[in-house]
Formats: sequence, structure tokens, C-alpha cells
Amino acid sequence: MSSRNLTFSVGGVHMDEHKTLTEHIPIEKMPAPDVVYIPMSQHIGAPCNPTVAVGDTVKVGQIVGNSEAYISAAVHSSVSGSVKAIEKMYTADGRYCDCVVIENDKKDDAVEANALLNYKDVSMDEIIAFVKEKGIVGMGGAGFPLHAKLKGDDPVLDQCIINGAECEPFLTCDHRIMLEKTEEILEGLEIFAEFYNKEVSYMAIEENKPDAISKMEDVISENPKWSNLKVVGCQTKYPQGDSKRLAEAVLGRIVPQNGVTNDVGVFLTNVGTTLAFYEAIIEGRPSYERVITVSGSGISEPKNILVKIGTSVGDILDFCGGVKEEFVEIVCGGPMTGKSVFELTSPITKTTSGLLVFTKEEVNPGKESPCIRCSKCVDNCPANINPTDINAAILKDNVEICDELHADQCMECGICTFVCPAKRNLTASVKLAKREIRSRVKK
Repeated sequence: MSSRNLTFSVGGVHMDEHKTLTEHIPIEKMPAPDVVYIPMSQHIGAPCNPTVAVGDTVKVGQIVGNSEAYISAAVHSSVSGSVKAIEKMYTADGRYCDCVVIENDKKDDAVEANALLNYKDVSMDEIIAFVKEKGIVGMGGAGFPLHAKLKGDDPVLDQCIINGAECEPFLTCDHRIMLEKTEEILEGLEIFAEFYNKEVSYMAIEENKPDAISKMEDVISENPKWSNLKVVGCQTKYPQGDSKRLAEAVLGRIVPQNGVTNDVGVFLTNVGTTLAFYEAIIEGRPSYERVITVSGSGISEPKNILVKIGTSVGDILDFCGGVKEEFVEIVCGGPMTGKSVFELTSPITKTTSGLLVFTKEEVNPGKESPCIRCSKCVDNCPANINPTDINAAILKDNVEICDELHADQCMECGICTFVCPAKRNLTASVKLAKREIRSRVKK
């Protein structure tokens, strides 16, 4: 199998990357803020219930929210201090949920670390329970709890891929951790390989990050214990980092409709998640901080920063020199799939990969006009659906036609809107159709 220029077969686009603003800027640790707001919903699945009360004293790494539901993950305090309130707030990515408000006492008192260094000698059920308690979720944006991917024999997983594509424009946090936390990520991959494929497991990186590819290959070549790990280069093509697209690009395995990579025997997770997994297993650290990118023409000092979960958007932007006067929008995540931030008090979560501050230089939507039937949205759709026909159907409230057109298969990548010369809001309308289909099924 070739180890370079790998990609998926249907759709996708090449676009301006805008990564030069931050790709060469080392990670800087942001001081813990005076107050953090720890959201109870930072993942796909059931939200957590607060396990602390107003007036309680908490430590760094202490569980402050949990759920008995399997598809959920514990949440932890990122600072030490006292609980001042439990109130509903919007998170940076637009969730509305309970948040535990903690005033930082600046003491950094932490719970005692409990690692799982004997992971080779315990059952998968014990590993799953450990990972759930550490609160590790997909940090590439989806937020799927990691423990729910860590299957044993049902289904059988025989391939392992770590996703270092980071295909969204502007974002470089994954790039930086691959350069600065190389050994830790490879050790995390080696642990996953121990579970799924000891012969060969893959580190997949887009080829616009040659320094990361080189660094990973050099470290592997210098360590015989990692000889089973292989770095593969993927085309710089959006959305290369989507899990289904990456499974096809690296292994040629096609994930069925409504399926996940586990269904075709592939364990696949993001590099940030792999780093968090390593920190939990080897260092005993829960998931309470992460690296994010702060970029765009509207921020004074673009940076990659290590930041405490629950830090407000406003505090992060202040740390990066503040916004420029001409800014028009703040986006949580990447420009293709991110959400607009509408409250500066909103906290970041485990899934926040970046905060982008845009001026009119980046935000120029143009005026929507009638479809010219050019088929660009169809030709470039990675999910192989027809966005323009779905758009026409949902505008007439014809949900049945949307269902027949497989609107539920939309991956919400934003390509259809991006390529549309008529500037039609196709992504938003297909997402609406998708929600309507699902809501009517529930009824």
C-alpha cells in the first residue's frame, strides 16, 4: 500500500488553508482564569448531572458532573476553588446546559493522580470504565465518548488509525501537538495498537504538514518498540479528516450509510484524543484542558494555546490581545463546520478546537440568488447526496422527498454552500431537512 497521496473517492474540495497565521507558533500555556464555567454537556450523548453543590470546595481534576448513561463522559474541574453557582449557560459551540461556576483560588490543589500503567493486564471492560471516568471524548469536534469506541470482540476491530489530518482552514492545534507532543501521541497509538493491531497501525497526516510527517517518522525510526507504527500522508483535501473519509483513504474500507468506522473493523480517533488518552493511562490525568487555535484577521495576536476547559471566550480573546475594531464574527471551531459565538461569557469545552475572529476579509457571504443547476454541490458532496434538490424540497416543507433524497446522510461539512456560485444557503437547509426527518421518526 502506498503511504502518500491517499484520499477518499467521492467529492471533496481544495481550498485556501489560511494556516500560516499560527502553524509555526509554539503552544503557549494560558494562565488559569479567575472563574471557570464547567459545562455538563461536552459530548455526544446524555449530559452529566452536577455532583457538587454551591459552596463546595473542589480540586483540579475532581469530578463535578457525571452520568450513569453509557454514552456520556464525566466532567472535571479545571481549577481548584469554590463552587459559586450552578446555572444554565450557552457554551461556545451553542449548547444550552447546566454549568458549574467555580471561582479559582489560585492554589492549584489537585486530586491524586491514578494511572492505569498495567493496562496490558486488565480487561477491556476495566479500561472502558477507566476512560469514561477520565472524561475523554473525541476532541476533533464530534465529541463522541472514547470509551464507547473501545470495543472488544463485538464488533471485531482489526485496524487502527490516528487522525492527524486537521483539514479545516485556520486550525493548527493538532499540527502543533504532533510537533511538540510527538512521543506522547505515538505512545498513545502504541497502546491502541496493543488492543487492535500489533502488526501495523497508522498515523494519518495531511501532506500540508511535512514537518509533522517528518518528525513522526524520525521518532518512529529511532525507537524500535514503535516499528509497527506507520505514518501515511493524505492529500490536502477537505474533508479528509472526517472519520469515514479517512477510513476509506487509508484502508479502502467504505463505511455504510448510518454506520461508523467500528462497523468496518476500524478504530479511529483524533490526535488530541490520543494525547488525552495517553495522559490518562500513563499520567492519571483527567481531561480538563486542551490546546486550541485562536486565529483570523480580527484577532490581535493569533496563537495556539493550552487552555483550561470552562474558560470563557472573552478571557481567551483578551489573552490573545483582544479583537480588532473591524471584526464582524467570532466562530467556535473551524470556518466550515464551526458555530457563531454570541456571548463572550460562553465557555469552551473539550471539543473546542479553535476560536476564529473574522473581519469582512473572511466573511463575505454575498447575496443569495436562484440555483443555476451547475451541479457543483452534487459533484463535490462527500456524502454523495443532492443538496440543491433537498434545498428545494425543504423550502416547500416536503420532508418525505428530503427523506427519499437521503438528507439524513448529510455530514454537515459545508462544502455545498462553499462551492455554490449562487451563494445559496444549502448546508443550513440540508441540516434543517435532516433534523425534520429525525424529529418525525421519533414521533
